[in-house]
Amino acid sequence: MAGSLFQHAYYIVNVINAMLYGMALLLYIQTVRQILDIRKSERTSMDKFMVGFVTVLLILNTIYWTTQAYFGEMMWITHADYPGGADAYVSTYASVWYQTWGTTASVMSNLMSDILLTYRCFVIWNSKRVIVLPGLVWLASLAFGVGLLYESGRPDGDYFGGIGAMFVTAYTASTFAFNVLVTSLICGRIVYVGRSMRAYGAADTKVYTGALAIVVESALPFTVFSVAYLITFAMGSDVAYAFSFYSMFTFISPLMITSRVLSRRAWTRKSGMLFTTTISYQGQTDYVTDADIPMEFLQKKSTEIAMERKLPSDTTSDPKTVPIAIDVESLPV
Repeated sequence: MAGSLFQHAYYIVNVINAMLYGMALLLYIQTVRQILDIRKSERTSMDKFMVGFVTVLLILNTIYWTTQAYFGEMMWITHADYPGGADAYVSTYASVWYQTWGTTASVMSNLMSDILLTYRCFVIWNSKRVIVLPGLVWLASLAFGVGLLYESGRPDGDYFGGIGAMFVTAYTASTFAFNVLVTSLICGRIVYVGRSMRAYGAADTKVYTGALAIVVESALPFTVFSVAYLITFAMGSDVAYAFSFYSMFTFISPLMITSRVLSRRAWTRKSGMLFTTTISYQGQTDYVTDADIPMEFLQKKSTEIAMERKLPSDTTSDPKTVPIAIDVESLPV
């Protein structure tokens, strides 16, 4: 396990984590400023929940980052003359209490981030059935996470080797599977809705269906970087620890989602229902907007689009063919 390659990887990831943590702090400050700029009367319960949610993630990621940095300081500076060198120090103190504390914070942050992603998937699809499989995979991640913490935190336990490492692989694989599944569901849904809305005359759908929406709503960076970590870790390469910075995105991704929620650019239950109903009823449905959806989002109502279509001459005067406006919120979804 431990060796020159491991120590280089551990040092590099500590530097990357420090930069990502600084970026996350700036995003968090921006998020707090966003909610303070919103009038109290206009702040929704979701606004308050999201800010509280990312505040908890801030605390957890602070614990994770500081314990990782502190372990490096103890290994390379405070105990630089430890018998056997840094390799022996890692083997002896891999299960030290503050390392277990940091690992626990990382696992909790990951599981919380996945819960948020599951909810966002539900919002975007507007369907509970879609999140059944992700929910089961999340429960598997929870079980493997508990096993990981037990094996790495018990006396003589080792996060980097033995049964502990097996739990790390299983936990990482389950979280990776979860994120690939949910990311694919979210990306696929957004792309489908974007194409469908443009086909039926929506003006500028980039706010909800553009590239930025796909990256943020699906937590794509976390999924991409976790792939590199999982592959190298499963191969038994110490290079894997250089990619463990992916865990910092369990804080950064929810922060970006929260920022979109507060700026009223994120998908909501109402917008998800609107898009679903609009696509289902196509040209016979009138678009409805509310505080969650900018009025300028749609350039033409579906009734106008229907009137512009060429109709057979024998039906143009039939009142039954005139498109009608329907309140989509009264329709079953």
